[in-house]
Order: sequence, then structure tokens, then C-alpha cells
Amino acid sequence: MLITQINTWAAENNEKIYIDADYMQLNIETGYSVYIGNVNIKQGELKLTGDKVTIEQSKEEVERITVTGKPAHYNHVTDKGENIQAESEQMVYTASQNKLVMTVNANLKQPDHQVSSQKIIYDTEKKIVIAGDKSETSTGSDSKQRVNITLTPKKDPAKEQK
Repeated sequence: MLITQINTWAAENNEKIYIDADYMQLNIETGYSVYIGNVNIKQGELKLTGDKVTIEQSKEEVERITVTGKPAHYNHVTDKGENIQAESEQMVYTASQNKLVMTVNANLKQPDHQVSSQKIIYDTEKKIVIAGDKSETSTGSDSKQRVNITLTPKKDPAKEQK
């Protein structure tokens, strides 16, 4: 198993990142690395899995992580204990923007709702979700992709006791 320590990434600052893969290539000068084959990444309560992962870093800080797979998976348990799960064929996480962009058969599951689309942008810090593509909203387009949302109403404890 390959173990790499990077100073900052996602919400779990200063925790070690553990990477397990069949193959890796690292350019020490540029900080660009590629991991291929059953890639598993874990940092605290954050887990990423995929067929191929590329990590771009500078000055020992992660700038961008790209995960591809059939599908690639993202799983994070927040400080509040909420489980956030995502999957798509490609995920790009940009650390400076706290943004996870999922494309091709993307699904995002949070405790109270689920979103599926061909493109989902998730702000991991502000908890903002944007799904779909504005450029495809014109009428009459046969190739237009739809956004599907499932909302789960919160249960009222007072009504449940009756």
C-alpha cells in the first residue's frame, strides 16, 4: 500500500491521506501523480474510489483531484454525522473552491434528498448543489438531460407520538 501525506485537502485539514492502488506514477518536481487500478483514497471520514485518480498539487497542497470510474464513488461523513454519498463516471474536486464537479450519470445522496443528472456541482463547504446544464434548457431539444430530485420530508416527532 502506498501512503502519502499532503498538508491540506477537503474539510479534513492536516490529516494524512492514504492511497491504495495497483499502480502509481509521481513527478516529484511538479507534484502531479497518477494512480490506476482499484484506487482507494481515505482521509479521516472522506473516502474516494475509482479506476484512475490524478492529483495535482503545488507546495505540498492539493489543488485538484480527478477521479474516473464505472462509477467513481465519493463518501463523506460530516462533523454532524450526516452521510453524503456521490457517484459518477468522472469527479473533479478543486480544493481552493471546495467544489466537486460530477459528470456522466451523476448521483448525489444527502440525508434529506437525492439528486441525479448528467452534471452535478457540489460546494462541499457551503453545501450548495447545482444540477443540470443551463445551455441545454432551450425547448425542443431531444438531447436535453433532465434533473431528478427526491426530497424526503422531515418527520414531526409530535405527530409520531399520537
